[in-house]
Amino acid sequence: MYQSPFTRRISRFAVGMVLMFAATAKADPPAIHDEQTAGYWVLQLSNDHYLRRELAEKKLVEQGPEAIAALVETMRSGDLESIERATSAISQIAINHPPAQDGGAWDELENLSRNATGRIASSAKSALREIGEQRSERARVELASAGVFVGIDDFMIGAISTTQMIVQIDDKFHGDDESLQWLRWLTGVEKVRVMRSGISKEVLENVAQMPNLRSLAIVDGKLQPDTLVPLEKVKSLETLEFRYVPLTDELAGDLERVAVRNKLSLMGTGLSKDRVRSMNAASPDLTIEHRQGGFLGVKCYDGETECEISDVIEDSAAEEAGLIRSDVIVQINDAVVKKFKDLQDEINQHVPGDELTVKFRRGAQVKETKVTLRRYVGS
Repeated sequence: MYQSPFTRRISRFAVGMVLMFAATAKADPPAIHDEQTAGYWVLQLSNDHYLRRELAEKKLVEQGPEAIAALVETMRSGDLESIERATSAISQIAINHPPAQDGGAWDELENLSRNATGRIASSAKSALREIGEQRSERARVELASAGVFVGIDDFMIGAISTTQMIVQIDDKFHGDDESLQWLRWLTGVEKVRVMRSGISKEVLENVAQMPNLRSLAIVDGKLQPDTLVPLEKVKSLETLEFRYVPLTDELAGDLERVAVRNKLSLMGTGLSKDRVRSMNAASPDLTIEHRQGGFLGVKCYDGETECEISDVIEDSAAEEAGLIRSDVIVQINDAVVKKFKDLQDEINQHVPGDELTVKFRRGAQVKETKVTLRRYVGS
C-alpha cells in the first residue's frame, strides 16, 4: 500500500511514542513520600507555612522511635529551623518513651554533642539536659513504685553519721532489673545503702551506673563470689563500707580491685587484722577503718583531754549498762581512755557479745559497770 512521506513520518512518530510509553510503564515509579512516613514529615519541617511546620513536628513526635533516624539526619543537614524542630521532636520522643525504647535518641544526641559543631552540637547538648532532667524526675517515681527509698535519711560511714539525700535498696524492693535501670538517670543523689535481701550483683550493676555516686554502704547481708565485680567499673567512689557482711579472702581480693578514693570501712566482716594490713599495703593512700563489729552506743564530745558522753543511743549496750549523758569514760578494761578516739579504738577490737568493764566519772565519783557489746542496728 502506498504511503505518502507525511503518513510515513506520522507512523514512525506513533511507533516512537508507543515505545516510549512502554518503557515508561516498565520503569520504577519515582520515589515519593506519603503522609505515613517520617521521610515525608521531616521535609515539611522547612515548609513555607508555619502551621505546616508545626503539624510536621507533631506528626513526627507521634511516630515515636521510628522517626529518630530521619530526625537525626535532618539535624545533620537541615536549615536552622529544621534543626531546632528536629531536636525538639527527638527530645519529646525520648521523654515519652522508656530509655531502653527511645529508638537510640539519647545515644544519637550524645554522638552529635561530641562530634558535631556549632548549632547542631549546642542543640544536642540542650536536648540532653532536658531529657536528663525529665528522666531524673521520672526515675524517682519509678523507683519508689518498685520499693526503692529515695529521700532524706541518716547515712553512716564509719563512726560518722550525717543526714543526706540517699537511695536505699532493702527488703522492701519488689521490682525487677528494668525498674532498677532507672538508677542510671537519678541525679543529685550521692549516697546509696544496700541492705539484706537487696544485696545482689544485679542491684550493684545498676547502682554502679548512677551518675553522682560517691558513697556506698553494704549492710547486714551476704555476698556471692561475683557480687562485687560491678563495682570495678565505678571511677568516682570516695567511700565504701561493709557492715556485718562476711568477707572471704576471695571477696577481699575482689574488693582490692574496686577503686575507692578516700576511705574503706570494714565493720563486722570477719577479716583478720593481717588480711586488712595486706590490703592497706596494696593501697597505701587509702584509709581502711577496721572494726570487729561490737557497738557500745554512745556519742562523745571530741575533746583532747577527756571522753565526755554527749548522748546515749536508745536501746544500746551503754543504756542497758546505766551510762548517761555527761558521764566521762576513763577506762575500758585495762585501756586508759583520754579522748573519744581512745574509746573507739578499744571498742573496735571487740565483737558483739563481748563483755567489757567500763570505768567512768560521774560528777566527783568514779564508778564502774559491765557492758555487753551489741551489733549496731541503725542504718
